[in-house]
Amino acid sequence: MPRNPVPLLVLLAVLIAAGGSYFVFLTTVVPRSTNTHEVLASRSDLELAMRVRHDAGPISEEDYAMSDVDGLSKSTYRAIGRSGVQITIVERPRQTLEDGPNVAFFFQQAVADGVWDLPSRPPRGDRSTHYEIDVYQLLGNQHGSHRFTFTDPQYWATTGGHQFHIVLEKSKPIPDILKLSSTTLIEPRYEKVVDDFRAFGPQSFRNKIAAAQTQLGAIGGHAAPILLKAHG
Repeated sequence: MPRNPVPLLVLLAVLIAAGGSYFVFLTTVVPRSTNTHEVLASRSDLELAMRVRHDAGPISEEDYAMSDVDGLSKSTYRAIGRSGVQITIVERPRQTLEDGPNVAFFFQQAVADGVWDLPSRPPRGDRSTHYEIDVYQLLGNQHGSHRFTFTDPQYWATTGGHQFHIVLEKSKPIPDILKLSSTTLIEPRYEKVVDDFRAFGPQSFRNKIAAAQTQLGAIGGHAAPILLKAHG
């Protein structure tokens, strides 16, 4: 009596399906899992800093420094008074995935506002305050950095300078200055980046910065450094 071929065909179909699934696992899931592990294991370092130097007033210098190294965010603010008093405020370290402000999010905001793209500008507007901004990023083996300086971010946001376009011709080696075309260089992103730095951090951190600025405005000649820790 001939055997029923159906069970044999079912077994063969199951073996083919299992082989196909294993092939998909080897060619798709395993490489993707390996790449994910490599990304998670890659070293990550985000750093942003803003230095503000004042030519006048009770505060001579302010330094904002933020970093996120391998998922741990740290923030500090330092102010130096005209008399030499130094106040440093340290925000408690935060995990990137923790609720609340973190440097990774701040970095994304600063990038969106042009921190990688903005060039240095010559002193314009109110020249008594000078800004210097640094950005650095490391991801795995790839890294980059950028620094730019400027004065009076409100000037660049509202007035800007003028860029003249000069075309030299053989028939007119000296251009007519009165007929030169120009472009107004209004750039609001300088002000946005400065505002990003000043607005970063939990309320407790910003409150201590405001208190330090007020304190330096009232301090006399004593020059001992002061360290404050913000808990928020």
